Amino acid sequence: MRKRLYIWLIAQLLLLSSAWATDYLTLDSCLSLARQNNPSLRKAQLDVLRAQEVKAQALTKYFPQIQGMAFGYHALHPLVDVGIDDIGNAAVRDLLTTLYGNYGAALGLENSFNLFQYGYTAGVSAIQPVFMGGKIVAGNQLAKVGVEAAQLQADISARDMLEQVEQAYWLVHSLQQKQTLIDEALGLLDTLSTIVSAAASAGLALPADTMQVALKRDEVLRSQIQLTTGLALARQALALSVGLPMTDTIIAEEPTAQQENEQYITQHSPTPEAALLALQVRAAELQRRMTLADALPQIAVGAGYGYSHFQTNILKNGLNSNAKGNGAVFVTMRVPLTAWWETAHKLKEQQYAIEQAQLDANYLGAQLDLRSQQAADQLLAAQALVQLQQKAVTHAEEAYRQIQVQYEAGRATIHDLLQQQTACTQARNDLTDAEIAYRIAWRRYKDLGN
Repeated sequence: MRKRLYIWLIAQLLLLSSAWATDYLTLDSCLSLARQNNPSLRKAQLDVLRAQEVKAQALTKYFPQIQGMAFGYHALHPLVDVGIDDIGNAAVRDLLTTLYGNYGAALGLENSFNLFQYGYTAGVSAIQPVFMGGKIVAGNQLAKVGVEAAQLQADISARDMLEQVEQAYWLVHSLQQKQTLIDEALGLLDTLSTIVSAAASAGLALPADTMQVALKRDEVLRSQIQLTTGLALARQALALSVGLPMTDTIIAEEPTAQQENEQYITQHSPTPEAALLALQVRAAELQRRMTLADALPQIAVGAGYGYSHFQTNILKNGLNSNAKGNGAVFVTMRVPLTAWWETAHKLKEQQYAIEQAQLDANYLGAQLDLRSQQAADQLLAAQALVQLQQKAVTHAEEAYRQIQVQYEAGRATIHDLLQQQTACTQARNDLTDAEIAYRIAWRRYKDLGN
């Protein structure tokens, strides 16, 4: 007795721990978790940040480019060291020797001349672009296009990712609904099995009727096992798509009723894909503008200042170094005289690229319009199918109620009753599938800019 009590307590604890571990998720919570945890969305956001930094880099080209330079050295011996004895002409050497002997000491002169044993120089310059052929302006516009394109691509990635998450959620919800229907069917079969067994014992039913109920129950049990396995896999897939640890304890909560009314379907607005196609054409045009800028004159103004100090040795006790600073302003102009031949071919290449981008925009734009129209048509079809399936469920339930009455009155067989029960369950399953298909169609319709 005590052993049975321990087993019961352990079972209760396991049930409680399983209940505590269950994650109850709504559709909104799934989408929110996916926005926070999905790696593909994070990568798209990083692409936007990278594009913004490229745009910031392009902006710096409007401002002066400032550079600093410094150089210093110290040699073992002077780089220039010339004495009287180094003069090759004997007459000149003798004359300088005589002059140095007579006057050198009095004037404080060295008998040799050396320079540049040590020294340093430092300077700073600033160059302000005035006209770069339009390349700076085009580069900044191209960087802005890059930011817009990255943001649109991030929007597309987020839309596609959230659509996949929503489909995973609805799959879990659908399988949960079907699991509930199977549980109800098993309950009805258990009740019917009890009634038929009692009737067979009293001689009011055939033993074959009991066997038919048992066979039907086994069939439903097999479906239940398959459904349980599929539901566990669907829950694990949903958990991974929203960034949660892989688990099969997720419960998709019953969503609130939708208030959309498809009779107000209107013309669709431009999708992110359509805007992205337009940006591709714009980017090709800007690339051509930058190619043209390479063949145009480029003008810049600048200013610079430098300071240098180099060792000299002329007098014994006098000047032995040279230090001074100097500055200047300047104008530079670069004219690529031979670049036009190459640039002409580059411009033609860029023009072809623009035409290709425009063709892609026109063709893919028409494809997007077709997709949008298909989404609207599929939404209307899904709505009509839901309405038909609702009527089918009503008719199946009424038929099942009538066959029950007939069976109890002995005017219908157990086979008729089981067959109608199967039809009723199937109608409810079909309604669940139709409702899920409708919700997915509505999401796709909205995602395509409608």
